[in-house]
Amino acid sequence: MLRKNNFFFKKLSSFKKKTALILENNKLISYSELLLYSEKMVKKLKKEKKLVFLLGSNNLETIIGYISFINKGYAVVFLDFKINNFFLKNLISIYKPDYIFCDKIKARNKNLYKPILSFKAYTLLERKKNIDVIINKDLMLLMSTSGTTGSPKFVKQSYLNVFSNTQKIIKYLNIKSKDITITSLPISYVYGLSVVNSHLLAGATIVLTNSSMVEKFFWNLIVNYKVNNFSGVPYNYTIVEKIFKKNIPNSLKYTTQAGGKMNEVLLKNIIKIYKKNKIKLIPMYGAAEATSRMSYLNWKNVDRKLGSIGKPIPGGKFYLKDNKNKKIKKVNKKGELVYQGKNVCMGYAQKLSDLALPDLNKGLLNTGDIAFRDRDGFYYIVGRKNRYTKIYGIRVDLSELESILLKKGIDVIMNEGEENKINIYFKGSQNTKKWVKYISEITLINSNVFVSKTLSKKNLTNNFKYKI
Repeated sequence: MLRKNNFFFKKLSSFKKKTALILENNKLISYSELLLYSEKMVKKLKKEKKLVFLLGSNNLETIIGYISFINKGYAVVFLDFKINNFFLKNLISIYKPDYIFCDKIKARNKNLYKPILSFKAYTLLERKKNIDVIINKDLMLLMSTSGTTGSPKFVKQSYLNVFSNTQKIIKYLNIKSKDITITSLPISYVYGLSVVNSHLLAGATIVLTNSSMVEKFFWNLIVNYKVNNFSGVPYNYTIVEKIFKKNIPNSLKYTTQAGGKMNEVLLKNIIKIYKKNKIKLIPMYGAAEATSRMSYLNWKNVDRKLGSIGKPIPGGKFYLKDNKNKKIKKVNKKGELVYQGKNVCMGYAQKLSDLALPDLNKGLLNTGDIAFRDRDGFYYIVGRKNRYTKIYGIRVDLSELESILLKKGIDVIMNEGEENKINIYFKGSQNTKKWVKYISEITLINSNVFVSKTLSKKNLTNNFKYKI
């Protein structure tokens, strides 16, 4: 039986024969078929609230698994299917999930788990020994904050968080059932998943693909299925700029951008191309802690308010505070950006017992971003208070990477370099190529992003933290 408190599935069932998914093999999946697949999987699941690891990819298996587990009321840990096996084992040992849904290649842990169901290329594994764990009844999702480094730290998102944010996204983007989008981002990440949630709850159609924007196949899918929107991080728009100088799909109506600030020159070029071809660009600002989106910039203001993150989403509020936690009322004065809204997450999980905790944030999020507000009420991000950076839309915790390397006996200091670059200052003589490759493998970020340097006395005087 479908859980009555699940907004997701009541909504999906109302779209029935409407096409929900288009697969790479040209197969069309209706909303009715989605729910039918889900019901079959749900029958294999225990009634009590359980924890499940979902190793996600942009495929039918992941969508069905996601719908099924949320349908059942389980708490879902969404992981990238390419996660390093060592880190995956570590997470399993910490959280002891009741189920793991993954591709058959990763389904090898015969000591702890047994296969109970196969669906296409995926296998559902059930823990052999039952472990009694208390999970907050409101907990829906646990999303990674730092890519695929295997950090045990997850953002805890409730049903209210996800539902409220999804509804607001649908509202300000005006997503209709006739809309067709494409998975231009991994759905195991917050931004990519928000695209899936918003389009499914609007009864729209999603073209499922793991292909990249650099591939001709990706653009063929857009043309063939008349895709009218897609989403991207700043890196994606470097590709869009090159592609659109030569050819632009006629069906395209708008695109969204988040995952970091776009280079000003690139942004101006994109705006110029979009204006000429009557395409709307909608920049957005968000975080996993806000269940995806906190603000957006109306396409009409993109040129006039260049580089702005816009204004809060409907129902959300921003304010700025200084070093003494006092609200900043003056315009154009920098301070830490604070957000209020129903989409603010419940808090963090770093161990199994954290899953039982109540909502600790109470709708308030200190973003850690340094910003200012102009006279018209538009906000602009100018830096970070802490040591996070975003590379190709992936938030990277520099302290965490330093800690991982230190455990390997490699002492480094990291900071932001030029656009989409991270400097690694090695202390002493090291095989820098080896460790750059290692970091690239665990983060799934191209090694060209990491610039290795030898730490000198001059480097030691550098301030690696942003100050208000």
